[in-house]
Order: sequence, then C-alpha cells, then structure tokens
Amino acid sequence: MKTIRINIERGKDDYAAWAEKVEYIYAIGETVEKVKLNIIEAIKLLKENNDEVNIPQELKGEYKLTFHLDLVSLLSYH
Repeated sequence: MKTIRINIERGKDDYAAWAEKVEYIYAIGETVEKVKLNIIEAIKLLKENNDEVNIPQELKGEYKLTFHLDLVSLLSYH
C-alpha cells in the first residue's frame, strides 16, 4: 500500500494543505480538521473528474494518507 504524505501549515487566516510528491492536491480550511476533510474531497474530485491517464499514479490502487502539521507555522500565528 502506498502512503501519501499531506503537509498542513497554518496561515494568517486559515490552514493550507498539499500532498507531498503528488501534483494537483491542495486545500485550505478554517481548522485542521476542515483542511483534512477538504484534502480528502479534493482527491475524490480529482479522481471523479479525470480520465485514468490524468490521475496521478500515487492515487491508483490502494493508498493511505498521513497528515503532518508544520509546528513552526502553528507557532507563528498564535
């Protein structure tokens, strides 16, 4: 099973997330939980709205997501 690492950073007004080493997967959200849900939705939409050729190889077959918070960005906007 492949593992896709999702990085989450705190911005001034919200959280941003993106998949490391997988193109086209980005999301924002007001909370960490919301940005996680938005990333999952982004992956779902990417897979639903593209043909097999345009879906990144990492999203084909079984995979799991791991989420990593950037603690430095969390401390920057307290």
